Amino acid sequence: MAKPFIDHYHSNGRILDETWRARPNIYESRLRLLHRALVDRNPGKILSIGIGSGIFETLLNKRYGITVAEAVEPSESLGAEARRKGLAVTQSTAQDYDYAGAPYDTIVYNGSSFGFIPDDEIEGVFTRNRDALSERGRLVLTDVPAESALGIILQTLQRYDVPREDFAELLSGTSFFNIDTHSYKPNWHPIPWYADLLTRIGFGELRFYQTVLANPLYQKDQVEDPIEGYTKGNYVAIVAEK
Repeated sequence: MAKPFIDHYHSNGRILDETWRARPNIYESRLRLLHRALVDRNPGKILSIGIGSGIFETLLNKRYGITVAEAVEPSESLGAEARRKGLAVTQSTAQDYDYAGAPYDTIVYNGSSFGFIPDDEIEGVFTRNRDALSERGRLVLTDVPAESALGIILQTLQRYDVPREDFAELLSGTSFFNIDTHSYKPNWHPIPWYADLLTRIGFGELRFYQTVLANPLYQKDQVEDPIEGYTKGNYVAIVAEK
């Protein structure tokens, strides 16, 4: 049985949109990363899990004409913001969603949303995702890797009793400049950990893309186009084909 969901964004559903407006270059880099991961071939019918407030799904449609067929968001407040953007969103966790619209050509977890799934449940969830995909369907994950400079800072603040003001200057250049106002994922792993898991449960070819290569202080300064690989980016996309 899935663990009870705790809505860390309760009554704070607008924080992601406020962060987007404050750090547009980072969000643009992330949008280009997501787009690159989705269109290495036709994305087809898309299910977005952990849609948040729907920022990226809205931009994908406006910029590239890519439409998300189904969307899932466990947070009531974030889901409400996504609905205000015109998106159809089911309030559910990945664990509890019925995947009634399967098969999907693409299932996407954007913004590390899979990092909220407990470690003892994630293999089962990804296995259900694989089973809900069409032949040669793809699972797309975007993440702040545990091994990235940004990931190391965020984990340090989460796990240790250190003064946040000691990291304020470093985080000022990131999309976590306001980390005290919202919660980030509790479960962290390096990219190879996820790659090994996906391979073990039956996904075949894996591809990787990365962006925001700048150190944390300078991430807001300019837009970066994605490149292949995962060893340098503070944001990484994994594309796993069934």
